[in-house]
Amino acid sequence: MKDAGFERRWRQRFLERGANLEDDAGIAGWTHSGLHSRVRQFERLWRRADLEPGRWLDVGCGAGTYTRMLHAQGHEVWGLDYSTPSLQKARDRSDPAIPWLAADINHLPLADAAFDGVLCFGVMQALSDPQPALAEIRRVLRPGGEAWVDALNLRCLPTAVREWRRCRRGRPPHLRYDDPQGLRAAAEAVGLRPEALYWLPLAPGRLARLQPLLENRGTRGFLQAVPAAGAWLSHSFILRVRRV
Repeated sequence: MKDAGFERRWRQRFLERGANLEDDAGIAGWTHSGLHSRVRQFERLWRRADLEPGRWLDVGCGAGTYTRMLHAQGHEVWGLDYSTPSLQKARDRSDPAIPWLAADINHLPLADAAFDGVLCFGVMQALSDPQPALAEIRRVLRPGGEAWVDALNLRCLPTAVREWRRCRRGRPPHLRYDDPQGLRAAAEAVGLRPEALYWLPLAPGRLARLQPLLENRGTRGFLQAVPAAGAWLSHSFILRVRRV
C-alpha cells in the first residue's frame, strides 16, 4: 500500500474512538455482534491450544478485552496500544495488576526476548505494511515463543466484491486486507515460523442471526478441511507463528 496517510488516519480514528466511546466493541471498531463472535471463536481456539501460563503482550489491546481474558486464565499479560484514551478505559475496567503501555507496534519500547507470547488482534488492517510489525513481534518474543496474529482476509468473496466496487468509484482503501499466503511469507521473512491458520467466519451485521451456523462444529470442520472454502467464506483469519 502506497498511501502515506493511511496509518496516520487510522491512528486518529482510534484516538477518537477511545475518547468518545465507552464499549469495548466501539473502541475496537467492531459491532457488538462482531466482537462477541470474534471473542467466542478465539476463546475456543485458545482453550484447545491449552498453553502453559506465561508472560504475554497484547498489542493493539484497545479497551483490554483479550488482555483481561488471558489474565483471568493465569497469564501475566501486558496491554499495549497507541491510543491513550483507550488504555485509560482499559485500566479503569481491569485488574490493577495488569500493566498498560502506550506505544506503536512498529517501535516497541521493550527488551528483546521479553515475552513468551504475543497477541496481535485488530492491528494489521490499520498498517500499510505488516512486515515491520511482525519483525518487532519476533524481536520481543523469546526463542520458541509464539504469536497469534489476526488479519482481514483478502480472499473473502464478499470483501473482494466490496473492495472492487470501492476501487471502481475511485475511493481509496478503507482498510488493508491480507492474503493468508502473503502474511505467512511476511512472517517467515522476519524469522517467524507459521504453525497454524484458523479461519474466522463472520456474518454481516444484518445477517447476525446466521452467526451460530457459521460457528457450529460442522461448519468449522469444513472450513478447516477445505482451505479454499475457508478462504472464500471467512471474513478474517488468525495466523499462529513461532519464533525460530
